[in-house]
Amino acid sequence: MKTQQEIKIAAAFQKCKIKAINEIGTCFHPECEAKSINSHILQKNGILSTLEKDGHVMEMGINPFQDDMHYFNKIGINKAYSFKCFCNEHDTDLFKSIETEEIDFKDYSKLILFTLRTIYNEKFRKLVNVRMRELLIDKHSDIYDVDFLTELNKQEKLGLKDIEKTENLIWKDINTSSQSFTFITREIQHIDLCLSAFYNFETTRELDFYKHKHGKDKEDVIDIFVNVFPYNGKTSVMMSYKTANESEVKGYVNTIMKESEKRFLRKLTNLLMFQCETWITSQEFYEKRIKKCEHYFGMAAEYSNKNFDERQFFLINLFQENFCDLMAKWKKNVG
Repeated sequence: MKTQQEIKIAAAFQKCKIKAINEIGTCFHPECEAKSINSHILQKNGILSTLEKDGHVMEMGINPFQDDMHYFNKIGINKAYSFKCFCNEHDTDLFKSIETEEIDFKDYSKLILFTLRTIYNEKFRKLVNVRMRELLIDKHSDIYDVDFLTELNKQEKLGLKDIEKTENLIWKDINTSSQSFTFITREIQHIDLCLSAFYNFETTRELDFYKHKHGKDKEDVIDIFVNVFPYNGKTSVMMSYKTANESEVKGYVNTIMKESEKRFLRKLTNLLMFQCETWITSQEFYEKRIKKCEHYFGMAAEYSNKNFDERQFFLINLFQENFCDLMAKWKKNVG
């Protein structure tokens, strides 16, 4: 049973988070100040709709104030995978070519739109986190560690600076038809899952070494973008990075995208378990593959927070019947 103090902390967290979300309401388009609406990270019709049952899908949630921080939650498709990003005009017009037309995966102007939504979803999440912590510091310093929250916001704001550089590159590409990113795409068997995320190529160990050597955090960390979603009876996969970083990351990306399908699914599982949080699946897939060993997702997240070599891959495969057995072996090996 939770103590009164724990209940008070959880209530403050939830109240401040909701307030922070409600305060972010301006269109992310650089030339617009209109009111933003809820936008789907990936379009509802033709992509998210392939996962829904009775109007719902399953998403992984995070609640730091319950025993199992990571949990799966059934959510309505209208709310799933959505965030306040663009006004109605820009949400409609900007993405028209990938929402109402056949997606050409060789057309750079189409692919860059997926990257834009991916990075803006993360920008929204970071803005919410920063504002939420500011509210906690201002109103609940008696129950929260102010120094800890301040340090978290410092790191979050560094992340926002990195995002700003990337979004400026994306808008340059959209407005001038330049091509600042390299995209690699492939098609695999249909899987009941959507993923849209990006993560640092550099490991924690590499970033710590850089800071120790140079006395400051590394500027311009390398981002790897990944989108996975059902499309036309198959699943489309897209990975991208800034072309300026190609010499560092091309080989790594190829070890994922050029693998056999079985090995690719293993590596996708590793990304889902240890690197990426923004993904959803169907209720059927959740019941079939995840429900009976759901606790491993929390264990994987906890391991990831302590891991200094995020590019390592384990022999686990969410899309195999013996996934739970594989995770049990993983848990035994990592302690």
